[in-house]
Amino acid sequence: MLAGDDPACKSSTVPSQSEHALMDVHIPVLNPINVQEILDFGIMGWAMSRYSGCWVGMKCITDNVDTSAAVDLDPARLAVAMPDDFEMPESGLHIRWPDPPLEQEHRLQRYKIYAALAFARANHLNRVTIDTEKPRLGIVSTGKAYLDILQALDDLGIDQAEAERIGIRLFKVGMPWPLERDAARAFAEGLEEVVVIEEKRAVIENQLKEQLYNWRPDVRPRVVGKFDEDGNWVLPSAGELTPARIARVLAERIRPFYNSQTIAQRLRFLEEKERALEERKTSIQRIPYFCSGCPHNTSTRVPEGSRAMAGIGCHYMVTWMDRRTETFTHMGAEGVPWIGQAPFTDEEHVFVNLGDGTYFHSGILAIRAAVAAGVNITYKILYNDAVAMTGGQPMDGPLDVAMISQQVRAEGVERIAVVSDEPDKYPAGAKFADHVTFHHRDDFDAVQVEMRNAKGVSVLIYDQTCAAEKRRRRKRGLFPDPPKRAFINELVCEGCGDCGVASNCVSITPVQTELGRKRAVDQSSCNKDFTCVDGFCPSFVTVHGAEPRRMRSLQDAPFEALPDPVPASSAEPYSIVTTGIGGTGVYRRRHPVHGRAYGRQGRNRLGHGRPGAKERRRLFAHPHRREPGAPACGAHRRRRRGLAFRRRHGDGGQLRDARQTDAGRDPCRGQRP
Repeated sequence: MLAGDDPACKSSTVPSQSEHALMDVHIPVLNPINVQEILDFGIMGWAMSRYSGCWVGMKCITDNVDTSAAVDLDPARLAVAMPDDFEMPESGLHIRWPDPPLEQEHRLQRYKIYAALAFARANHLNRVTIDTEKPRLGIVSTGKAYLDILQALDDLGIDQAEAERIGIRLFKVGMPWPLERDAARAFAEGLEEVVVIEEKRAVIENQLKEQLYNWRPDVRPRVVGKFDEDGNWVLPSAGELTPARIARVLAERIRPFYNSQTIAQRLRFLEEKERALEERKTSIQRIPYFCSGCPHNTSTRVPEGSRAMAGIGCHYMVTWMDRRTETFTHMGAEGVPWIGQAPFTDEEHVFVNLGDGTYFHSGILAIRAAVAAGVNITYKILYNDAVAMTGGQPMDGPLDVAMISQQVRAEGVERIAVVSDEPDKYPAGAKFADHVTFHHRDDFDAVQVEMRNAKGVSVLIYDQTCAAEKRRRRKRGLFPDPPKRAFINELVCEGCGDCGVASNCVSITPVQTELGRKRAVDQSSCNKDFTCVDGFCPSFVTVHGAEPRRMRSLQDAPFEALPDPVPASSAEPYSIVTTGIGGTGVYRRRHPVHGRAYGRQGRNRLGHGRPGAKERRRLFAHPHRREPGAPACGAHRRRRRGLAFRRRHGDGGQLRDARQTDAGRDPCRGQRP
């Protein structure tokens, strides 16, 4: 079972942590640190499940699943070991019939979980990766936080030799729940103190304290984690842990028994950098926005005097536009809050945005609940022919506009209307529900006003293909491409901006002229929706049968040819940061290009993308880590050298210098062959 988590809430409605949900149903949890371990733990997870009879979960966070890397696919790289210290019950551990619930519970509690622990022990899923002859300070971590620790040690100037002098022992936990006791106690033996560093709420820390509580006092170390011994919240459960914060905590734990000018200098450097970054403020905001020609530019409008509720999908971005759309829910509960609000307000009606993918997933249940409650509400089902929010995939199953009309009618919805940019496209034999009306999008506001006055639940199906999908399909010759372009006559334009108001389109751009600011249509991003021409303006010109002139060959450029770049030294790892605006192909194009280039040179490479709602249509960076012959398991945080990217909601992005540091430590030390 793959559990998707977004701890920093980059492209989710809430920050998430799946471990506790999996723990509640007794599913062992694997937490990989990178792409290679996703593959390795996938194999280990299947083997563990087959051996123990348990469901096995794997935590998948954005820092891993948004990463591309060179990986080792050799099927012989992993040798799965079967435990020899676990006594299997005669009846086995797998499902059978009949299987009474209490017998299932007994088998799970008495055998299955312990079989999973034995498997983890036999395959060294939890292991020491840095050790020393005179250990004093132990560090325990898992998943992304383990990589952050490596970066923090690097930032403090602590390499393998320095770690041995200090007395640091590092414990990498591959299965954070249930925590295997023998490996944990072997790690803790001889230590004075253990620091547990993990993302979000504590999982390992509480288990480790429980396992060491009744252990011999002469070998039992002090354990700190989210809070230190004075009750200070040093490693918060809220937000996202950073290497800089971890570095400060580690330096504080080391200071009582080891003095180092280097660590003190590095720590001051980090603190100064953090302060400098905090001081750099900008009024520039690049909020996520709809694509050019997006159907949501029209479909999310509400008539004067009304308000709407948001749903899950690209249309969620309407909540930060001036369109009187407020609040949202989880997928499948769109509009349900109104059921509780309606009896206690003088407001008589609301609109609710519901994407077609969400409708198919679970949104129809919300409509059913609204019908049962008898509230006045209009569901705008936004049918755009693709699961646009996650990459334009097709729907999970069969669904079209006619089918939606039949389904909602069967749920008890009386008033159903279809609005489209092409209302005449439906064939004569299409099996729509009775009494469905069809309208052009030019009449959208009038239709909404009429439905607002209807009693009970009504449904408005807005049918228009996703603009991004139109663009992709046109490039492949799979979608009609109107042979015309819209232009704005600069001499006539008065810069009123009514075209932008009418279209809500980001392809309407400002142009500074001698006569002041005017408007223009960005032909490179225009998706030919043509709602901009609906503005009250005589400056628009449509040109038919022509395409924008392509750039001439660089051979005709009025400057000398650029010199060949000097290849960077491959003696140490280095980073490349590719910046760009969301939707321009930075993520999908740069990764394969860099990957092929590195592969041809026989080198490893890690690339981490920054997709997601908060990066859409704003500046973002894609770091690429080039490793000179290193294993493909380097840290995401470690690879951001040369340039490090700082993201903050609304600041448009900033680049800052980052120091070159030692790259000799192998983050995969101790990995099984």
